[in-house]
Amino acid sequence: MRQMDRLGQRSILTCPECNGLMWEIDEGNLVRYRCHVGHAYSEETMSIGLDGNLRRALASALRLFEERVALLKKLDKQARESGHKRAAHDYNRKKDEYEVEAEVIRETIGRLDTLIDSEAQ
Repeated sequence: MRQMDRLGQRSILTCPECNGLMWEIDEGNLVRYRCHVGHAYSEETMSIGLDGNLRRALASALRLFEERVALLKKLDKQARESGHKRAAHDYNRKKDEYEVEAEVIRETIGRLDTLIDSEAQ
């Protein structure tokens, strides 16, 4: 790490590939980022890498919400079939809340995709 500190200053950014600490290396008109493993990025490729990580994180969160909704639907059905109306009501209420949150993430992904597309043009 001390050797990397001689190349540049530590950045608040993390490497899009390994999530390691990045160093900002100022080379006059060009700024590069490099992690301790050796992954290197220009400012533009760093931005693209971070966009990709953000898109994947949101997609993962959406998938988890959708899985949670599917499980709650199943639990609701089982509770209703077993005559556990209160439990079924609770499962259905939670399912509705998770569906709302999933929609928020879906909309966020759409806005992010629009931002990424507009930056690429």
